[in-house]
Amino acid sequence: MKIKRVYRHHSKMEEYKSNMWRVVEDKEYAVSESARLMIASAEFETACLRVIREWPFSTEVALSATVINHQAWIGHAACALNHGAPEDLTRQAWRTLTEQQQALANAAADRAISAWRSAYVAN
Repeated sequence: MKIKRVYRHHSKMEEYKSNMWRVVEDKEYAVSESARLMIASAEFETACLRVIREWPFSTEVALSATVINHQAWIGHAACALNHGAPEDLTRQAWRTLTEQQQALANAAADRAISAWRSAYVAN
């Protein structure tokens, strides 16, 4: 089922109150912790599910948009919520993962996205 795109004012979006779009001082920590989280696929999936619960407005806007890479968005959001890593440093961490690690992280993200879609459509 196709989900209708949702728009919200930026002031309601939880991601804007986080470090997701900010500059942080400890860049090394953000990159290494983001890589560590994405490699630990079960923990990463838990962090993605946490985004769905704790950032309902941002999740609805991002996952209802077909022009956004949903895997990337939920991964960036999970790292921002989990340990305060901004989106750009999460992307940097992603490039350090092997193809197999990326595939496992994408599968974890996909499971979280599917869980959100199932719950969203049911409501």
